[in-house]
Amino acid sequence: MTAQHLLFLLGVPFFSVVVSALARRFDVNGPLVLVGIGLLVSITPFIPDYDLEPEFVLMILLPPLLYQAAVETSVPSLRENWSAVLILSVAMVLVTTLLTGFAMHWLIPGMPLSVAFVLGAVLGPPDTVAAISIAKRLGLPRRTVDVLVGEGLFNDATALTAFRIALAAAVGETVTVFDAVGRFVLSAAGGILIGAVVAMVWDPIRFRMSDPRAESAISLTLPFVVYITAEAVHVSGVMGVVILGLYLGHRRVRAGYATRMLDTALWDVIVEILEATVFALIGLQLIPILRDVDSWGAWQLIGYGLAAFAIVVLARFGGVYTFGYVGRFLLHHVRRTAPLAPPPEQTQRPRILFVVGWAGMRGVVSLAAAAAIPLTDNHGAPLPDRELVQFLTLFVVLTTLIVQGLTLPPLIRRLGVEAKDEEKEDAFSYCSAMGTAANAGLARLDELEASLPDPAVDRMRDQARWRGDKAKKYAMQVASGGPSARASAVEDARRSMLDAERAAIEHLRDMREINDDVYRRVLHELDLEEAYMERR
Repeated sequence: MTAQHLLFLLGVPFFSVVVSALARRFDVNGPLVLVGIGLLVSITPFIPDYDLEPEFVLMILLPPLLYQAAVETSVPSLRENWSAVLILSVAMVLVTTLLTGFAMHWLIPGMPLSVAFVLGAVLGPPDTVAAISIAKRLGLPRRTVDVLVGEGLFNDATALTAFRIALAAAVGETVTVFDAVGRFVLSAAGGILIGAVVAMVWDPIRFRMSDPRAESAISLTLPFVVYITAEAVHVSGVMGVVILGLYLGHRRVRAGYATRMLDTALWDVIVEILEATVFALIGLQLIPILRDVDSWGAWQLIGYGLAAFAIVVLARFGGVYTFGYVGRFLLHHVRRTAPLAPPPEQTQRPRILFVVGWAGMRGVVSLAAAAAIPLTDNHGAPLPDRELVQFLTLFVVLTTLIVQGLTLPPLIRRLGVEAKDEEKEDAFSYCSAMGTAANAGLARLDELEASLPDPAVDRMRDQARWRGDKAKKYAMQVASGGPSARASAVEDARRSMLDAERAAIEHLRDMREINDDVYRRVLHELDLEEAYMERR
């Protein structure tokens, strides 16, 4: 690896994070800005071309992103929405693979059906990063977000397994329907087993370590260990990482507070870097891929690209509406609400389904899979239409990110699909939970009271009651239409006081009246108080 190439690899994450921060500052769509800048950089003559390495995406970028998304996913919510997640992440990916394969085989003269299925598998999964990042910031109903996040966790496993099966057929292996089904089930089951075993082995160990930095460091390496181990035995590394994250995330309440705080800060930084890098890399693929398709005419390529885009979008809409209504009818004995229509209101369901259908952007996993297609088949002959598959993949990825990514926010506002009354419900739930927690603490204090001095008992009892009363006041503010101007003024005043307190202890440190250890301890306590205010 040359110094220029290394500098380029390090520069992409750096400038991606800077651009992402500026996009947030000016309230513009960060992912699309990154893709656009990547496209501009790609056509700049003095910038070296960067051919996307599939191993870099699948082994470096994907495991930590999937793991953190799984850790933050609610397991009870996933159980409640299991049918919707299963339909979108398995059935929809397979349906899209088959429809795209048959359609492109029919549209493109000479494209073998096996190669067309490879293209279908590559375009099958919506992008995990795009779906999760967009869904969480658009104010969608929580259950809709949960469904899209659940889909993002599992659809890559389906698509990559289907891709391997289609690619085996394309390079000359004999693959029957039963063989394909067997490989699919074995891959998923093997990944689940490896992820579950590693999670159950590590879970009791981490709670006995009492070393937050070591625990966080190991949590950073585990997704890679699980993914590489699973892929080494030819099962789904994606499934392994997702199961690992779901299990450990569901049980992280048993970890120490310092570990949770450190994990949150560490993973926030990592995800920020990786997500920004992912979108920049998409744009950087323009010239390397265009370089290999000069044997096709420009309008011919655009026509095939638009056809692939239309097929992918229509397949998703057809599947979402079909499963959304037919699935509700078939599963009404099992569940009481529609699998793909989170709100119970009949008037909301068609609009929710439309948003779910339109939120099917493709991303970097599709590009990585396309880049992994070999040059030749098992007999040494060139693999037909490999470069065309890569171009169509890039075209669909860019088109879905730009067209759907730009129109999704105004579409949601236009349709009025929003999380109505969820803020009030959350406020009342917060009040109830804080009251229950305070009562539990007071009950434990009653058990320990005999062994404690009276002033300490009174102080701890007052602190528990204060937390419960503060939660009630917050719920009352939300119920009455939001925090009052007086409450906001009080919070602003407290923040100003904290700034003054920080300046005072900084002065004490600079004058050497306190040492750095004392300074950091007091600063940390002040930061915790402001963090609590922000989280509340």
